[in-house]
Amino acid sequence: MKNWRLTIVFLLIICCGIVFFAGGTSLFSSRVYAGVTVDGVSLEGCSREDVQQLLAVWRQELLQKKIKVYYGENSFDLAARQIDLDWDIAAAADEAWNYGRDGGLWTRMKKIYQAREEGYHVTLRVQYNKDKLDRYITKWRQAVEREPRNAAISVQNGTVLPQEQGMRLAVETAGPAVLKALSAVDVPAVILPVVTVPPEVTVQDVAARGIGDLWGSYITEFNEDDANRSANIILAANKINGKILEPGAVFSFNEVVGPREKEYGFKEAMELVDGELVPGVGGGICQVSSTLYNAVLLSNLTIVERYNHSKALGYVPLGRDATVVYGLLDFKFANNTGEPVLITAEIYRGRLSIGLFGREKMKEAVKIISTDKKAILPAEVRKEDQTLYLGETEVEKPGKPGYEITTLRIVESEGQEIKREVLAKDRYLPEDKIIKMGTRMPPFARAGGE
Repeated sequence: MKNWRLTIVFLLIICCGIVFFAGGTSLFSSRVYAGVTVDGVSLEGCSREDVQQLLAVWRQELLQKKIKVYYGENSFDLAARQIDLDWDIAAAADEAWNYGRDGGLWTRMKKIYQAREEGYHVTLRVQYNKDKLDRYITKWRQAVEREPRNAAISVQNGTVLPQEQGMRLAVETAGPAVLKALSAVDVPAVILPVVTVPPEVTVQDVAARGIGDLWGSYITEFNEDDANRSANIILAANKINGKILEPGAVFSFNEVVGPREKEYGFKEAMELVDGELVPGVGGGICQVSSTLYNAVLLSNLTIVERYNHSKALGYVPLGRDATVVYGLLDFKFANNTGEPVLITAEIYRGRLSIGLFGREKMKEAVKIISTDKKAILPAEVRKEDQTLYLGETEVEKPGKPGYEITTLRIVESEGQEIKREVLAKDRYLPEDKIIKMGTRMPPFARAGGE
């Protein structure tokens, strides 16, 4: 009985094999089975060596390939070698040839049948330098992206400034799209999608809140010839422009402006760190926070958090600056009124104007005064210098005085003082006077000693 059952099973297998082979496919073929492709190219009937040679030629062709990358209204020629792009053809060849050759009889027959009917696609595994590709993507982003601009009200003439849409490169799909185009022989170009970014505040939003009267404003000037610093000021000003602060809400400069990183569009410019001017990404942003601080003071809003710089600045008076460091020092103020407040930041010919607007004109007048100003004399630092002869001196840095100062805000109504508050007692460090002292022996002194 047992032998009879085994015979039946054996005959069934033979019958299935006959039917399978009738389709023109042999389980014992040394060729790639029908339906197997590599990146869309059929390898049917190829030997293992054929597959390896074909993919090797393909790889050499791709290594020489260039594509045109379109992003917005710009284009860029990119070659595979520029991002160290390569393909694992050995793994692809093995996968293509081995398909349908592992597992039991039924498993193999099923795979071969599925490949013939539905196809089996082998994808070339790419290897590339991610840092290099990311640098190109960052470059493309900087060329095409712009922040949306909120609707606002002009500090200069009170006209409503319409909103503008922003543009953003779809970074999440840019890398894969470039790699796919470079890995396809017949794809000469790729278009990176650019999406529009709507503004947070529109003209309709401003009108709906009834905002239109200027409360307080302040203007500072900057050097437009300093391109990077100017770019940082413009970017930070645009980020705070058009923000509406609801009653009771707190405005955080760091939260609104965000991290000062190159990937967010900020550039390297000189900034004050530990009392010294050094290059840093985002240099110049403190001029925006300081200008805003003065507009807030004149609008009689509540200061929540503010810090002065370590040394005096040139664009605002002593005691009227507000330094910011992302993640460490912030400038915050609260809307202590019963109505929404609109922030406007405008830039024109090297002038930064920031104003705060409400529904009705302020009934009070605000004055900012400074008292108790005391100078702190700079220390004199002497250092040896071998380039100067003994007895000679040279002033390397003249030094600058520091200051202590108290800043007050006085609020008046109908000409009468109704409130006086101490805003801050600030200390600005002096800059040391540095004198070089010569240590080099004069020629005659050396001659006399021989």
